[in-house]
Amino acid sequence: MERWTNEDGIQKLFEIFLASQKLILNSLDYHGMRFTRYQFCLMMELSRGRSLTMSQAAASIGCSKEQATRLVSALVESGYIERFHSETNRKLVIIRLTEAGEELIRHEKAIAREKMKEDLNGLDAKERDIFFKTLEQFTAVLKRLEELEEKRQEGEEIHR
Repeated sequence: MERWTNEDGIQKLFEIFLASQKLILNSLDYHGMRFTRYQFCLMMELSRGRSLTMSQAAASIGCSKEQATRLVSALVESGYIERFHSETNRKLVIIRLTEAGEELIRHEKAIAREKMKEDLNGLDAKERDIFFKTLEQFTAVLKRLEELEEKRQEGEEIHR
């Protein structure tokens, strides 16, 4: 735990984020797309099989609710996202991918997967093995941290 009390651990997390973002975003095929990387990142978040409130959507891509509303509106107009009100709380606006949005994400992931395979083949077998084992462990920890963050945000929304 001491590692996280200094800047070293936090710096490593930022480095992983920036390097991962660069690898993924540079592998995408933006030709013919009429939306921003933020919009694409939001669709990727929704492709995890979840519906999000607008607050959750904004938090997931690190922008304000106002910015998220503009991003979502364009995606709704394009037919990639649908927006609706919660059945239990009519004040909550919820978004999810449409079938067209899901198909677009599947297509982009396939393109990215092929480009990343080429890059990963540049590593030797030992490096690839280390990379994949580390990813599995890191993913498990990140999912747990994500759960904790969601609980924290839910608690904050209840107290508002």
